[in-house]
Amino acid sequence: MSRAKPPAVDPVIASDPKLVRLGERIRSLQELAERSMAEAETLSKEPDRLLETFERFMQLHEQILSAISRAHELQQQYRKRRQKLEAERARRLATARAQFLAAGSPPGDTRH
Repeated sequence: MSRAKPPAVDPVIASDPKLVRLGERIRSLQELAERSMAEAETLSKEPDRLLETFERFMQLHEQILSAISRAHELQQQYRKRRQKLEAERARRLATARAQFLAAGSPPGDTRH
């Protein structure tokens, strides 16, 4: 199962509350799926108790599929949100650069 993307380099984007919440929720679903898979693996190593453990094994199966599916949906939301924030940042930088250049400053000047 793939992990959530690391936070964006820009601290403003990386600290976006919605991105942070999505990242935490994705990680928690991934951890739930991993714990459930470990439990299912343990159950599968006891074939003599198959009739006793079948119902729990099927519950784990559904839990794993649900967690993976939901994590995938959240990863898509995370990716879209991050792309939106990065596009907004790029627009702001382009606007600021255009305003700076329009103010009559030569292209090589800096504000330092």
